Amino acid sequence: MKRNVLTKLALVLLMISVVLVGCAPQQAVQPPPTTGQPTTPPPAQQFKIGINNFGQANFFARIGRDAMMDEITKLGGQVISTVTANVPDRMRAIEDFIAQGVNAIIIQEGDINLVAPALQEARRRGIIIASMDAGIAEFVDVVVQSNNPALGSKAAMHLMTLMGGRGEVVEIYNDLGQMIRKRRRALHAVIAEFPAAEITAGIVYAWPDFFPDVKSKMEAILQANPTPGEIRGVFATFDGAGVAAASAIREAGLQNYIVVVGIDGDPEAFKEMRRPDSPFKATVAQDPDTIARIAVRRTFDLLNGKTLATRWFHVPGILITKDNLPPGE
Repeated sequence: MKRNVLTKLALVLLMISVVLVGCAPQQAVQPPPTTGQPTTPPPAQQFKIGINNFGQANFFARIGRDAMMDEITKLGGQVISTVTANVPDRMRAIEDFIAQGVNAIIIQEGDINLVAPALQEARRRGIIIASMDAGIAEFVDVVVQSNNPALGSKAAMHLMTLMGGRGEVVEIYNDLGQMIRKRRRALHAVIAEFPAAEITAGIVYAWPDFFPDVKSKMEAILQANPTPGEIRGVFATFDGAGVAAASAIREAGLQNYIVVVGIDGDPEAFKEMRRPDSPFKATVAQDPDTIARIAVRRTFDLLNGKTLATRWFHVPGILITKDNLPPGE
């Protein structure tokens, strides 16, 4: 009897303890102790940008490359820079960019379409493609350049003004560059409007060793046309070629009979134009520093997920003559 009572009492006590435990307030879970130092946010992504220049033989290429590298660094990116002077090497450079895992590729000068297979593969891998005066293609995300047909027309019209709309013209070009083709087409369109003017000779310049090549070819043309006034104008699709032609003309003593115009705004052209005996009379100046920096900034906009209102950006050129020539050093 006593054992039954004790057994019942034990069961009652057990039930009471279970109820008390179930009703006890729960303790909040405490976070692990901290060191007292502020939490450091993860670092922003550092974009890796591959840039490729088509040689460094002229002012536009050198300024453009330096400005792109500077702007990428300022924006916190990592630069991988290559310089190539022919299409096969440019193709290999782009393939190397892809292998190195770049986020974007910027191509300067030349013709972006000549390396389409490599850039199309880059695009398929999600790499942003930008053109700095290298032309436009369906696989290009953003294009920044001068309006090359406008540059060519402005230079050609001024050449006709200097020549009085008549006489024989020598053109200097190399169709490997799409911007050169556009300037040359503009020259031909302008010349077609002047019945007394015609293009009678052409010089295809070597690249990158254009200066001795153009000078020797210009000398040969002058020797074949020795009569003063027989040739009256030279249209150089970029300033470096115009400076080489001007040197040959001056040395032949024909600077009073032949005028030279160019395109770029190269300091070497300005130096040549300052000479009192120079036949180099005008250039249409580009702004490669601004073009390069806009190309980089718009590329970073795309990398950061922004949508561009347009993928074409043009920077205007300015006609420079002896009347508004920048002062020399």
